[in-house]
Amino acid sequence: MGPKLKPIFHALAPLLRGEKQRQAAVDKHRDAIGKRSPALQAIVDEVAALFGTVSGVVTLIDRQTQHILACHGPELTSGPRDISFCGHTIANPKDIMCVFDAANDPRFAGNPLVLGSPNIRFYVGMPMLSPEGEALGALCAIDSHPRMKLLPEQSKRLRELALQAAEILAIERRQD
Repeated sequence: MGPKLKPIFHALAPLLRGEKQRQAAVDKHRDAIGKRSPALQAIVDEVAALFGTVSGVVTLIDRQTQHILACHGPELTSGPRDISFCGHTIANPKDIMCVFDAANDPRFAGNPLVLGSPNIRFYVGMPMLSPEGEALGALCAIDSHPRMKLLPEQSKRLRELALQAAEILAIERRQD
Protein backbone atom coordinates (compact mmCIF):
# COMPACT_ATOMS: atom_id res chain seq x y z
CA MET A 1 0.00 0.00 0.00
CA GLY A 2 1.39 3.43 -1.01
CA PRO A 3 1.59 6.62 1.00
CA LYS A 4 -1.62 8.31 2.03
CA LEU A 5 -2.41 11.09 -0.41
CA LYS A 6 -3.60 14.46 0.82
CA PRO A 7 -7.02 15.41 -0.48
CA ILE A 8 -7.02 18.19 -3.05
CA PHE A 9 -10.74 18.89 -3.11
CA HIS A 10 -13.11 20.34 -0.58
CA ALA A 11 -16.74 21.40 -0.56
CA LEU A 12 -17.21 25.08 -1.37
CA ALA A 13 -19.51 27.07 0.89
CA PRO A 14 -22.86 27.27 -0.89
CA LEU A 15 -24.74 30.31 -2.08
CA LEU A 16 -28.13 30.13 -0.44
CA ARG A 17 -31.68 30.19 -1.66
CA GLY A 18 -32.82 33.69 -0.80
CA GLU A 19 -29.26 35.00 -1.11
CA LYS A 20 -30.47 38.37 -2.38
CA GLN A 21 -32.56 38.99 0.77
CA ARG A 22 -29.79 37.66 2.99
CA GLN A 23 -27.27 39.95 1.32
CA ALA A 24 -29.57 42.95 1.83
CA ALA A 25 -29.62 42.16 5.57
CA VAL A 26 -25.82 41.80 5.61
CA ASP A 27 -25.40 45.12 3.79
CA LYS A 28 -27.13 46.88 6.69
CA HIS A 29 -24.21 45.79 8.91
CA ARG A 30 -21.31 46.76 6.63
CA ASP A 31 -20.31 49.56 9.02
CA ALA A 32 -19.34 46.88 11.57
CA ILE A 33 -16.48 45.72 9.31
CA GLY A 34 -13.19 47.00 10.66
CA LYS A 35 -14.67 48.31 13.92
CA ARG A 36 -13.84 46.73 17.23
CA SER A 37 -16.80 46.04 19.48
CA PRO A 38 -16.02 45.40 23.17
CA ALA A 39 -19.37 43.58 23.50
CA LEU A 40 -18.59 41.21 20.61
CA GLN A 41 -15.07 40.75 21.97
CA ALA A 42 -16.50 39.59 25.30
CA ILE A 43 -18.64 37.03 23.45
CA VAL A 44 -15.74 35.57 21.43
CA ASP A 45 -13.64 35.41 24.59
CA GLU A 46 -16.44 33.45 26.28
CA VAL A 47 -16.98 31.09 23.36
CA ALA A 48 -13.26 30.24 23.23
CA ALA A 49 -13.32 29.51 26.98
CA LEU A 50 -16.54 27.49 26.65
CA PHE A 51 -14.97 25.10 24.14
CA GLY A 52 -11.35 25.36 25.33
CA THR A 53 -10.27 26.49 21.86
CA VAL A 54 -7.49 28.75 20.66
CA SER A 55 -9.98 30.96 18.77
CA GLY A 56 -13.47 32.33 19.10
CA VAL A 57 -14.78 34.37 16.16
CA VAL A 58 -17.75 36.47 15.03
CA THR A 59 -18.07 36.63 11.25
CA LEU A 60 -20.17 38.55 8.76
CA ILE A 61 -20.63 36.67 5.48
CA ASP A 62 -21.33 38.64 2.32
CA ARG A 63 -21.53 37.43 -1.29
CA GLN A 64 -17.84 36.68 -1.60
CA THR A 65 -16.10 37.39 1.69
CA GLN A 66 -16.07 36.21 5.28
CA HIS A 67 -15.38 39.32 7.37
CA ILE A 68 -13.97 38.91 10.89
CA LEU A 69 -15.83 41.27 13.26
CA ALA A 70 -14.29 40.00 16.51
CA CYS A 71 -11.61 37.44 17.26
CA HIS A 72 -10.20 35.80 20.38
CA GLY A 73 -6.74 34.30 19.99
CA PRO A 74 -4.44 34.58 16.99
CA GLU A 75 -5.53 37.41 14.71
CA LEU A 76 -7.52 35.97 11.82
CA THR A 77 -8.13 37.93 8.66
CA SER A 78 -11.10 38.18 6.35
CA GLY A 79 -11.06 35.73 3.47
CA PRO A 80 -13.03 34.12 0.68
CA ARG A 81 -16.51 32.93 1.59
CA ASP A 82 -16.21 29.82 -0.56
CA ILE A 83 -13.52 28.26 1.67
CA SER A 84 -14.94 29.50 4.98
CA PHE A 85 -16.44 27.11 7.49
CA CYS A 86 -18.91 29.82 8.53
CA GLY A 87 -20.12 29.97 4.92
CA HIS A 88 -21.31 26.38 5.42
CA THR A 89 -22.73 27.17 8.86
CA ILE A 90 -25.13 29.83 7.58
CA ALA A 91 -26.68 27.33 5.16
CA ASN A 92 -28.69 25.94 8.10
CA PRO A 93 -29.73 29.06 10.02
CA LYS A 94 -31.28 27.24 12.98
CA ASP A 95 -28.61 24.60 13.49
CA ILE A 96 -25.18 24.35 15.06
CA MET A 97 -22.55 23.04 12.67
CA CYS A 98 -19.85 20.95 14.32
CA VAL A 99 -16.80 19.43 12.64
CA PHE A 100 -14.92 17.30 15.14
CA ASP A 101 -11.92 16.59 12.89
CA ALA A 102 -11.79 18.58 9.65
CA ALA A 103 -8.80 16.58 8.38
CA ASN A 104 -11.01 13.48 8.32
CA ASP A 105 -14.20 15.16 7.11
CA PRO A 106 -14.58 14.83 3.31
CA ARG A 107 -16.21 18.27 3.09
CA PHE A 108 -13.15 19.97 4.56
CA ALA A 109 -10.12 17.66 4.37
CA GLY A 110 -8.75 19.45 1.28
CA ASN A 111 -9.65 22.95 2.49
CA PRO A 112 -6.71 25.39 2.54
CA LEU A 113 -7.72 26.42 6.09
CA VAL A 114 -7.22 22.79 7.16
CA LEU A 115 -4.09 22.05 5.13
CA GLY A 116 -2.43 25.36 6.08
CA SER A 117 -2.81 28.19 8.56
CA PRO A 118 -4.83 28.30 10.78
CA ASN A 119 -4.79 24.46 10.51
CA ILE A 120 -8.42 24.01 11.53
CA ARG A 121 -9.23 20.59 12.93
CA PHE A 122 -12.17 21.41 15.23
CA TYR A 123 -14.91 23.87 14.34
CA VAL A 124 -18.26 24.58 15.95
CA GLY A 125 -20.46 27.45 14.84
CA MET A 126 -23.97 28.83 15.15
CA PRO A 127 -25.51 31.28 12.67
CA MET A 128 -26.33 34.79 13.85
CA LEU A 129 -29.69 35.88 12.49
CA SER A 130 -31.03 39.32 11.64
CA PRO A 131 -34.37 40.34 13.19
CA GLU A 132 -35.92 39.22 9.87
CA GLY A 133 -34.36 35.75 10.24
CA GLU A 134 -31.59 36.14 7.65
CA ALA A 135 -28.22 34.54 8.44
CA LEU A 136 -25.71 37.38 8.77
CA GLY A 137 -22.69 35.32 9.77
CA ALA A 138 -21.70 33.02 12.58
CA LEU A 139 -20.30 32.80 16.06
CA CYS A 140 -17.75 30.00 16.14
CA ALA A 141 -14.94 28.31 18.04
CA ILE A 142 -11.90 26.97 16.18
CA ASP A 143 -8.94 24.85 17.22
CA SER A 144 -6.01 23.06 15.63
CA HIS A 145 -6.74 19.93 17.66
CA PRO A 146 -9.72 17.64 16.97
CA ARG A 147 -12.44 17.03 19.51
CA MET A 148 -14.50 13.96 20.25
CA LYS A 149 -17.81 15.38 21.46
CA LEU A 150 -20.00 18.40 22.00
CA LEU A 151 -21.74 18.63 25.36
CA PRO A 152 -25.43 19.63 25.54
CA GLU A 153 -24.62 22.56 27.83
CA GLN A 154 -22.01 23.81 25.32
CA SER A 155 -24.57 23.66 22.51
CA LYS A 156 -27.14 25.50 24.61
CA ARG A 157 -24.71 28.25 25.57
CA LEU A 158 -23.44 28.64 21.98
CA ARG A 159 -27.02 29.22 20.83
CA GLU A 160 -27.52 31.83 23.56
CA LEU A 161 -24.27 33.61 22.71
CA ALA A 162 -25.09 33.66 18.97
CA LEU A 163 -28.43 35.31 19.81
CA GLN A 164 -26.63 37.86 21.98
CA ALA A 165 -24.08 38.57 19.23
CA ALA A 166 -26.87 39.15 16.70
CA GLU A 167 -28.62 41.49 19.15
CA ILE A 168 -25.37 43.41 19.68
CA LEU A 169 -24.94 43.80 15.91
CA ALA A 170 -28.49 45.17 15.64
CA ILE A 171 -28.01 47.58 18.56
CA GLU A 172 -24.65 48.82 17.31
CA ARG A 173 -26.09 49.34 13.81
CA ARG A 174 -28.89 51.51 15.23
CA GLN A 175 -26.34 53.56 17.19
CA ASP A 176 -24.30 54.41 14.07
